[in-house]
Amino acid sequence: MRAAFFYGAGDIRVEDAEIPEIGDDDVLIRVAYCGICGSDLTAYRTGNYVPGIIIGHEFSGIVEKTGSKVNDLRKGDRVVGSSLIPCGHCEFCLSGKPNLCKNSLMTGITINGAFAEYVSLPSRAVFRIPPDLNLVDATLAEPLSIVIHGLYISSFRPGNIVLVQGAGPLGLLTLALLRISGAYRIFISDLSDERLSIASRIYPDSVLINPSRDNIFSRIDKETGGEGVDIIFDTTGSPSALKGDFTLLRRGGEIIVLGIPEEPVEADIFTTVMNELTIKGSFEGYNEFGMAIKLLSSRGENFRGIITSVIPLEDIVESGFKRLLDRPSEGKVVVKIGGDIDEVRK
Repeated sequence: MRAAFFYGAGDIRVEDAEIPEIGDDDVLIRVAYCGICGSDLTAYRTGNYVPGIIIGHEFSGIVEKTGSKVNDLRKGDRVVGSSLIPCGHCEFCLSGKPNLCKNSLMTGITINGAFAEYVSLPSRAVFRIPPDLNLVDATLAEPLSIVIHGLYISSFRPGNIVLVQGAGPLGLLTLALLRISGAYRIFISDLSDERLSIASRIYPDSVLINPSRDNIFSRIDKETGGEGVDIIFDTTGSPSALKGDFTLLRRGGEIIVLGIPEEPVEADIFTTVMNELTIKGSFEGYNEFGMAIKLLSSRGENFRGIITSVIPLEDIVESGFKRLLDRPSEGKVVVKIGGDIDEVRK
């Protein structure tokens, strides 16, 4: 089979590889499509993945083979897979928080992933999708589960005024989810006008802010009558954006951090205490896969504009990673591996 191997910063190669073996509890999946994730981009830029690993974790595909102990999946099932593979028996797994598992594996990060014609995963990390969800849009299930988890752990209520920091794929998914969840007003901030344009197509009533020319503090102060927003969903991981978040919230407001900073972030503890602010980290989304699949199936029109390009596996470096780093104005770029886009996406 063909697969994309990570060898270090700026070094991803599509090479021949053996089709993976499966154990009794595993599933062999013929990969149809796999999205390029922000963490993959960071690894390509910084080299922070394990050299020699097959990357990719936002995928869809079709079950090719199941292990002898797998009873809930069969050959031919259309599926997606989780990036996080919990152990199922640590204190966090047993208390309903598998995203915090002490012994978790990570698809495409600690074990071989899905930028390949085949991927093998434990069955507990594989989820069946309905016939009306095409295999291209199904690649959004993994990142959408992350966004849903962030919403679940927040204090969000319909009618809230919300700021989304970042209009990359995670921010765009957050925007779409907040729209259908009943947010009263949504601000979205990004340095790319192209990405803000995608945001405006996903939700025409969103308030677009480009901090390179708009003063985000003055704009939100004016638009909210000096009150600030109820909640900020920060998908950027940017220290400067996170530092500014504290002064954009109303009293009693909340920051949900979805993006992972690459360096320490200075926190405004004084404002946090005086205004009783809350800041929460949000990591992964495992329990939320079922809801992500249901939303993509029943409300897919709200999310479809997030995917802006579909490219072949052999072009993953030039048309995928290099292009996204040189011109970060795309939405989600999806890699076609074994799927037929003309057949499955209508």
